[in-house]
Amino acid sequence: MKSLIAMILITMPLISNSVPLIDVNTENKLSETEIEMLSFMREEEKMARDVYISLYDAWQIKVFQNISRAEQQHMDQVKFLMDSYGLSDPVQEPVGVFTNADIQKLYDSLVKRGKTSKIEALRVGGLVEEVDIKDLQQALAATNNPALQTVYTNLMNGSYNHLNAFVRQIESLGETYKAQYLLQYEVDYILNYNVANNAKFKSSLNNGEILSQNDEVTIAVNFEADTNHIGQTAELFIIATWTSIDSKQSVMLVRDEAGNWKIWDGNFNNISAAQAPLELSNQVQTLNVYKGSLPAGRYQ
Repeated sequence: MKSLIAMILITMPLISNSVPLIDVNTENKLSETEIEMLSFMREEEKMARDVYISLYDAWQIKVFQNISRAEQQHMDQVKFLMDSYGLSDPVQEPVGVFTNADIQKLYDSLVKRGKTSKIEALRVGGLVEEVDIKDLQQALAATNNPALQTVYTNLMNGSYNHLNAFVRQIESLGETYKAQYLLQYEVDYILNYNVANNAKFKSSLNNGEILSQNDEVTIAVNFEADTNHIGQTAELFIIATWTSIDSKQSVMLVRDEAGNWKIWDGNFNNISAAQAPLELSNQVQTLNVYKGSLPAGRYQ
């Protein structure tokens, strides 16, 4: 029997000038896959930074300058991990120069596209963040190392905010934003449920956990409210994504107050709360999510 703690909400902190403290236990040896993913993410974060530097130079749009600085922080977080484990750094200093040939090709194509117009530049920003989110999801699914999980989660939360920032810029110009790399419902979720607060969620179920056929699981969430929200009333929503291993088909599910799960179309007007409104306290609160067997697949 697996005992799993599932995170049902995602906190997405605002862009910060500080790099969070990361507890690294170097006795937890990294696998080859984890090492390769760290090296890749280090250059991918540089790619994002360099694209935004180049597009700021081309168009002088402030959002590119602001987010390029945040991407430098992301690079620093990954570099901290690589240094802690004594890994060699693939990053080359010049802007727009990369060791990974695929990243180099992507950078060149993105900058070329972004220089065609301001609106295309902003859409390039959205695409970069979508690609980053997808790769970070895969990185999270490939590791059980707490330090790596912390950094990848920090980076993904930052990418959620960056995607929101680019979409706001696009909409301010009277244009709409459509998903370019992620599925549309994933982008809609990020844009509609960007929660910026200090709530804390304890989880041992990785985002992207793969379960075998007929795994018996107990899933619950422990959460602690933002201190600024103590005494306020809140509803809790539980959304799950199941992806089959073979066909890669994804289904979104939502749980209602009675504990029933149903397929969800991604429309936020058609979503039910999993629990009646409750008053947020300063105590850790627990919500049972699921107990029983689940079909094989990847769960988020």
